[in-house]
Amino acid sequence: MQRPDMKPIAAAFLLAPMIAAPAMAASPKALPASNRQVQVVPAPAWVVPPPTPTEQADLPTAAMRFVYVDNQAFAGPAGLESYSAYRIRLLKPEALALGTITLSWLPDAGSARLHALRLIRDGKVTDLTANAKFEVIQRESNLEASMLDGRLTAVYQVPGLQVGDEIEIAQTVTIKDPTLPEHRSGLAILPQGGVPGAFRTRIAWPEGAAIRWQATKDVEVAEPSLVGANRVLSVELRDPAAPEEPVVGAPPRYSIHRLIEFTDFARWPELSARLWPLYDKTSRPAPGSPILAEAAKIAAATSDPTRRAEMALRLVQDRIRYVYVGLDTGNMTPASVDETWTRRFADCKGKTVLLIAILRELGIAAEPMLVNSNGGDGLGLRLPNPGLFDHVIVRATIAGKPWLLDGTRLGDRALDLLPVGAWREGLPLREGGGELEKLPTPSPVHPQAVNLLDIDATAGIDQPALVTARRILRGNDAASLAAWFATVPADQAQRAIKEYWRGEEPWIEGDKASWKLDEDSGILTLTLTGEGELGDPDEAKTENGSVDVPASGLTAPSRLRRPRSQDQTLPWVTAYPSFNCWATTLRLPPPPANQRWDLSGEPFDKLMGGVGYWRRLSLADNVVRTVMSRRFQVPEISAAQATELNGQLASYDGSAATLSLRQTFKGAAKWPQQPQPFSDATDWTQGGTPCAPAQNAKPSAAGQ
Repeated sequence: MQRPDMKPIAAAFLLAPMIAAPAMAASPKALPASNRQVQVVPAPAWVVPPPTPTEQADLPTAAMRFVYVDNQAFAGPAGLESYSAYRIRLLKPEALALGTITLSWLPDAGSARLHALRLIRDGKVTDLTANAKFEVIQRESNLEASMLDGRLTAVYQVPGLQVGDEIEIAQTVTIKDPTLPEHRSGLAILPQGGVPGAFRTRIAWPEGAAIRWQATKDVEVAEPSLVGANRVLSVELRDPAAPEEPVVGAPPRYSIHRLIEFTDFARWPELSARLWPLYDKTSRPAPGSPILAEAAKIAAATSDPTRRAEMALRLVQDRIRYVYVGLDTGNMTPASVDETWTRRFADCKGKTVLLIAILRELGIAAEPMLVNSNGGDGLGLRLPNPGLFDHVIVRATIAGKPWLLDGTRLGDRALDLLPVGAWREGLPLREGGGELEKLPTPSPVHPQAVNLLDIDATAGIDQPALVTARRILRGNDAASLAAWFATVPADQAQRAIKEYWRGEEPWIEGDKASWKLDEDSGILTLTLTGEGELGDPDEAKTENGSVDVPASGLTAPSRLRRPRSQDQTLPWVTAYPSFNCWATTLRLPPPPANQRWDLSGEPFDKLMGGVGYWRRLSLADNVVRTVMSRRFQVPEISAAQATELNGQLASYDGSAATLSLRQTFKGAAKWPQQPQPFSDATDWTQGGTPCAPAQNAKPSAAGQ
């Protein structure tokens, strides 16, 4: 999702006053001509001179040196004015690319102003400010991801630049979001590396403004002081050392360093209530709207609320394509449902209000919920700020259960097959305001992917076997991949499928590859047929001809260790909600006289470090069947659970099952008969596939 931001120098500092949620806008209104050009004006009165340079020597391997980086912001009546100045010394030829000066801004929310641009060579200053001719372009850098935000970029090439020169620039970009014109909030990230130079962050606001702020514990900053009519928060780092290394394996919230944040929202419910009218108004269809007719069709088709919700979700996902256009007020405001229906495209906000409108007509309660697409770990530790969210979904209560529905996904056909979301916290938008909520993190029920191998070795295990390999995907991954397959030549799609299976099962020599999408179920199947030789062809055959059964072993997890210098009590993050399943059918010839097939390997069902490792296997009627899965059941585990995991590793044996021929004689031990974990008739595209213990193969009551 697109986030408007300002990155004067990404390596040194980021000030993101309004990291706005993605949106779909109405037609752009006329803008002042000055907003579309770089304005050359003096620096604002609230700006103070830059910090003095430091004495530390240049790093011998560095291509450039920051003399200073000065970022100042004023949260005042004109909006959030972000002043950025820096002086940089070019030490090596590869730094000459820094002579491409770029300014970036959103013209519907503010302007770009240049205060100074100088070239310094051997102590002589050449002032380029007045004569610098910036080329202004509207460069949609995320067009391939169906994202348009109207951002303008001004570009200027400093002429005659040489190694040893210094560039000094000062600029201000103003943002006053039309949808939240009275509010100010932002984040400032101080240098994240150890580099010589002077780095200052200064945030000011009018005395009496209800601005709250906080900083991470590694930022030493005094209480804001009164300077004239403004309160000023200022911190300066001189030749800073690198911050602490991220704690190995810890959740992201423990790796946030050198951060200052500020906001004038007192509490999360205030932000929720402030945004709610934008969604409520745009989710109301006009009388006689075709949306009402679509809802009526669903109502006539079924009275089951679950089925109604599934049909509504499919309508929004399939018939409204995703496009983000952050123009005009669209950075925060959804397009109206009727406008979306006419256009047949929308972003997450437009899709959200359309889904809410249809569900409302069907008698299903639903509300918008802001989330962060990266999970949002630790949002509750931050100050209320709309820029912390980049996505919005629907929370609906269906047949008494809460469900999280995402209209921007593709291929969701059944509620009980919805994947577990990665969102950790969310903010419901309500008329009276909603608190930031922890979202449920149930153990995933359905595998994200199932890999199936059917191996016909009836000609003998020492002969090339006929192999059919299938990968089954559902939901968004399936729909996105199928859309790509549909746009490329057939031979290119076949090559991609063969390449995938070559990485998974390199022993298979693929002959034919194909793909098939079932529109009704949203299931995509990638199929490869070919042949392969069981066992390692470079190894000498053993006397009993033993071979490992392909895709029947699960590697042990790695030992969880941190450097002694790091906090050993912090939790460990997992790959939740990853859930993958593998099943193999190996068809054998009848054994020779006085011999029998023997399968070595034990079933297991072990929980280690919040991850379920599970396997079942059988040998009956000359057919081997194995099925196994790895399921991450929780987002993170405690330090004590990590210690327990380390202690379990010695006893874990997830090695592949081994097939061999054994001599038969009276009293010889036989492979213990095990129930077949699946059969040739098993439908792996449905829910309830035999990929996990039966007692866990039921949807969570929380729905998501």
